[in-house]
Amino acid sequence: MTYKTLQLDTDTWDLMFDGQGNIATATDGYAVAQDVASACLVFSGECYYDNTLGIPWKEDVLGSRPTAGYIAKKMEGEAKKLPVVNQALATVFFDKNTRTTRGKILVTDNNGNQSQVSI
Repeated sequence: MTYKTLQLDTDTWDLMFDGQGNIATATDGYAVAQDVASACLVFSGECYYDNTLGIPWKEDVLGSRPTAGYIAKKMEGEAKKLPVVNQALATVFFDKNTRTTRGKILVTDNNGNQSQVSI
């Protein structure tokens, strides 16, 4: 079974058009990776149709000093909420010099295909 989603521009996170002027779609591994990235960007309570989705960015992360493991577990949990995701393994690390957080999520879908999301 092919997994599809609307394709988003990687710079603006907005809808894109294909060569014929239609709204672009992404399939399979790229679609899964994009949907995982979207799920991990959601603040808890932000989705009005399901306020159980999202990571507690405001409550537990921003302005706090959570461990990299805490953030990784929260991201894995959000990824696993997607029905197409079978397994998710996140690796997160802090760069103290630039004060940024970086990482990757390795996702395995229900068909056994793997994709990687950079965060």
